[in-house]
Amino acid sequence: MKIGIIGHLKFPIAKPFAGGLEAFTHAYTSALVKRGHDVTLFAAGDSDPCLPVTSVLPNATIPESKARLGRVCHDWIECVEDEAYASLMLKLGDGDFDVIHNHSLSPIPLRFSHLLPTRLTTTIHAPVLPRMAAEIETRGAHNCGQFVNISNANAGAWKQLLPDQTVIHNGVDTACWGRRQEQKQRRAIWFGRILPDKGTHLALRAAHRAGIPLDVVGPISDQNYFDTEVMPLLRSCDAYHGHRTHEELNALISRSAVTLVTPCWDEPFGLVVAESLACGTPVAAFRRGALPELIGASTGRLAKPGSVRELAHAILGCMTLPGQICRRVAQEHYSFDRMIDQYEMLFQRQTDWTVPTEVAA
Repeated sequence: MKIGIIGHLKFPIAKPFAGGLEAFTHAYTSALVKRGHDVTLFAAGDSDPCLPVTSVLPNATIPESKARLGRVCHDWIECVEDEAYASLMLKLGDGDFDVIHNHSLSPIPLRFSHLLPTRLTTTIHAPVLPRMAAEIETRGAHNCGQFVNISNANAGAWKQLLPDQTVIHNGVDTACWGRRQEQKQRRAIWFGRILPDKGTHLALRAAHRAGIPLDVVGPISDQNYFDTEVMPLLRSCDAYHGHRTHEELNALISRSAVTLVTPCWDEPFGLVVAESLACGTPVAAFRRGALPELIGASTGRLAKPGSVRELAHAILGCMTLPGQICRRVAQEHYSFDRMIDQYEMLFQRQTDWTVPTEVAA
């Protein structure tokens, strides 16, 4: 198939990834190329040149905002992105793509979806976003294309606006995550973007209460939060590793006894969970959003949202869970191959494409 992928423009689709959406888009694009599809990723020009990128903007908007204005200016970002997406959709209207798959968080592709030669497919990666919600209410969901959600929990949050959704769980490359099995240490790990919504400070408090050192890994998205809420809690036995490469993060997760996931909001999915399980590392998490959907009794423990005491108990409860079972669950339920298979079946229903004989074999 000839597939156009609309990426979001806030960060480059490149390593080291700013967050889960960038990592997903990179891996998704690469996987479709490997399966023989003719893929074009429409994204910021500073994305990975190894991807089949067509530049929508020279540079991603959040780093560009910081460089130009000295701060993240959301009004400027919104204006630049809206113009870029509108221009892109006009060009796509003259194209010959079999599938146009939207992974942006913008309402503009929905607004111009009627111009496309094929029905727009949008994967919902976020909780209800006001601008997207307003666009769907104005146009009607049936006029905006078809929608895929990444979890049943997130689909429920969007149900009033989008009564007809297909749920396809996100996946990770289980041949890549956990490929090196490290000797487990009695340490916990927390990884992701460091900002209040992710609850890094709660992970540190729970780890201390459980008597387990914590490794913190990830880019600092809110410097004030890190300086005032996270840094003061780091003890000599803990470590902040900064923003690490995929390979370094893989090794850190694989050596850890447990991963902590501490959202202060309803996570739509939680790639952190899938990545950890693929590395053979169980997960202690708050019972929010999609996390109860992803974590079972054999792969982790759940705690009341915001409860440091319960999370500490969950950490200790994970210590005896076998890593091989965690990895098997990831391979069977959260692999990228499984996810790509489901997307291909979805696209097959919308086009006349069939799996080539050599691929089917």
